[in-house]
Amino acid sequence: MQRDDIHGRRAPRWAETLLLRRYGRTLYGEPRYRLVWAPARRERSGGVWTDWDGGTVLRRVAAMRWVQKYPGEQCWLIERWLPASSYGTPERWYAPVSAGGTKLSELEGGICACGDYPQFGDYEDIGARMHWYPTERHLIAAIGAVEQGREQAPSTALGRAWRRTYRAQQEQEQRDREFDQAADELFDDAAPAFGGAPMIGFGGSHRPALVEMAERAGIRQHPL
Repeated sequence: MQRDDIHGRRAPRWAETLLLRRYGRTLYGEPRYRLVWAPARRERSGGVWTDWDGGTVLRRVAAMRWVQKYPGEQCWLIERWLPASSYGTPERWYAPVSAGGTKLSELEGGICACGDYPQFGDYEDIGARMHWYPTERHLIAAIGAVEQGREQAPSTALGRAWRRTYRAQQEQEQRDREFDQAADELFDDAAPAFGGAPMIGFGGSHRPALVEMAERAGIRQHPL
């Protein structure tokens, strides 16, 4: 299939050949990864557009137009192809914005704010920014990090949720161990002589040092 989302400067031929040879094609014969000059990347956007002539408004029209996908960026970046399923179902896509879809109100012509449903999938940024002319090493390193992350990620939403929960539990247990160790060291340093046995001396009575140290540490309930 032919896309019309690159308007202007294109990636060098060697980069296209490298990415295609190394990472293969999609179901539709397109490269799985592609190098893109950010200012040249376009996407379809729907809404009410105001056309100006100097300081005069010529018209306001509800329409679908090509806009820059990465406005203001001047760099090379890598995009990865995602299947249509990544964007939900067509029914959800064409539902009104108020119902969680992308379709604007009837007043605005019922146009989808994000363009037509990407039935053949679409390309999305993987987060690699190159403000220099990229080399083969740069491309392979950036995509390698993405591929490695995909291989290590659980295959289901439930698996991902389980992994996040497990990691949070491990982090909490580590914090608890560190607190217990710090508290033990704190109390050992503050322990009074003779195991805290009562002593008679001059100067009146004093609260046990352990009690004061515990309260300083924020421990309000203790058997001392």
